[in-house]
Amino acid sequence: MNERIKELADQAFDTAEYPEDQRYRIEPNPAFCKKFAELIMKECISVPYAMWDQAELNADVAVKIEHRIREHFGVES
Repeated sequence: MNERIKELADQAFDTAEYPEDQRYRIEPNPAFCKKFAELIMKECISVPYAMWDQAELNADVAVKIEHRIREHFGVES
C-alpha cells in the first residue's frame, strides 16, 4: 500500500465514529485498504471519461486528469 493511501486509511480509522461497544481502536487491514483505495481511484478516474462520453470534456484532458490522479496517489498505469 502506498504511503498516501496508508495515511488516508489511518485518518479514516482515527476519525470514524464507532458504536459505544466498539470504542477500542481497530487496526486497518492493509489488503482491504489497498483494494478500497483502488476502487475509489477507479471511480475518480471514470468521472472525466464519463464527461468525455457526454462531450463535456475532450479526450486529451480526460487522459491528463487520469494521469494526474494516478501520480497524486503514486499508482502506475
